[in-house]
Amino acid sequence: MAINLPINPTIFDIQNLYLSKQATVTEVVDYFYAQIELKDKAIKSVVRLNTDLAFRLASDLDKYILDKNDAEIKKILGQKKLFGIPFAMKDNILVSDEIVTGQSQILDGYKAVYSSDVYSLLVNQGAILIAQTNMDEFAFGSSTEFSGFGQITHNPADIDRVPGGTSGGSAAMVASGQVPFAIGTDTGGSIRQPASFCGIYGIRPTYGTVSRWGIMASTSSFDQAGPLANNLADIQLILDILQQKSLRDQTSTDIKNLNSDKKPIIGIPINYFGKGLSAEVRDLFENTIEKLREKYEVRNISMKTTEYALSVYYILQTVEASANLERYDGVRYGKQVTNGPLFSGSRDSYFGDESKRRIMLGTYTSSAGYYDAYYNKACQVRELIRRDFERVFEEVDVLLMPTSPFPAFKIGQNSNDPMAMYLADIMTVSHPIAKIPGLIVPLGNVSFEGASLPVGAQLVSKEFGEEILFKVGEELAKIIN
Repeated sequence: MAINLPINPTIFDIQNLYLSKQATVTEVVDYFYAQIELKDKAIKSVVRLNTDLAFRLASDLDKYILDKNDAEIKKILGQKKLFGIPFAMKDNILVSDEIVTGQSQILDGYKAVYSSDVYSLLVNQGAILIAQTNMDEFAFGSSTEFSGFGQITHNPADIDRVPGGTSGGSAAMVASGQVPFAIGTDTGGSIRQPASFCGIYGIRPTYGTVSRWGIMASTSSFDQAGPLANNLADIQLILDILQQKSLRDQTSTDIKNLNSDKKPIIGIPINYFGKGLSAEVRDLFENTIEKLREKYEVRNISMKTTEYALSVYYILQTVEASANLERYDGVRYGKQVTNGPLFSGSRDSYFGDESKRRIMLGTYTSSAGYYDAYYNKACQVRELIRRDFERVFEEVDVLLMPTSPFPAFKIGQNSNDPMAMYLADIMTVSHPIAKIPGLIVPLGNVSFEGASLPVGAQLVSKEFGEEILFKVGEELAKIIN
């Protein structure tokens, strides 16, 4: 049976097929595998297809509704919010009995022995994992050019450009219509920057509201998983499923709903609109802000700590990353060399350059003699950054800012310049430092270097302010459209 779906179908579009009995779950899974076959040769967002798992789950769901009438199917769809919805997931989130590598050669062939909370919550609601997505090795990067296996993902908006990173594979799959939604992880911007570069929605939740159990640790005090999708309603639905307290994650926290009936006040942090911002992005934001003023009170505000955020982030990130990567020693985890020193030989042979760089930086800044000068100082400034956001959110409810100083850059443009790559995160790193949520809303395209490229707005609120972000995000989407 031919399936009639839009290019970028929503969860509602797919479930309407089941409600009207126009397609089975197995047929829908087949449809999306056909989309992958058609599109991913150019985009290279997929690292692994989970065909056996996907068709087994699809068959079970088909049997579940086989003899059900319309009213019963509608009730099932109400209970299982993601019934029969295919999705993709970043290759650092564990699924029992499936290979998960974090795109590092040191974990080549590693098969997970348990499933992450994120995966379990989605599957319990009827979702079907069909593919795992490309990423920078161990989520270190800003472009999805640095898989340990050499795979480079291309931006669907312009295949000569990066999709952003490190969740670029997830973002590219969604933007190209290969899946209705995907899961990524965000350490310093790894959901938000790819969402902006690819022209889709994405959210980094408040730290601790989505369980990290079963997610490969990059930077434990920053890491959060979140959804990417082509519309805001799907983001909101998926996040509601994922935000559950977990006893398996010691940083997991109860969800506090800060929604309010009062109209939010929008803050424009002028520090984020400095000389490094491209003229094209600046013009788009100025037009958007003028339109927002017709609906909201908009205030210019000044942050006191913006200039320190990138330095603080990379000190803290590399220290935690170097500690987290200690476990990959060729004995307990990962491949081991057959000749030469076991520990150092395995790590030298199978870690990529960026992983090695971050291990060395983190080890240096946390070593005797430098610990106080670098790491302790960074921890102190982290607290100042957190207080700076608290001060600002006493005056405004939501901040609107760019996600990146520029649209997607060309593949290879920054590959040999680590500092340029780190600077791509300059507008996203302060929020994980403060543990606050950020939502990306696509603003449209700009003409940049001869190409038409997507740009996303970053909406930021205080901890647990996701509902406020969704409210403003919905209005912003209406204004843009």
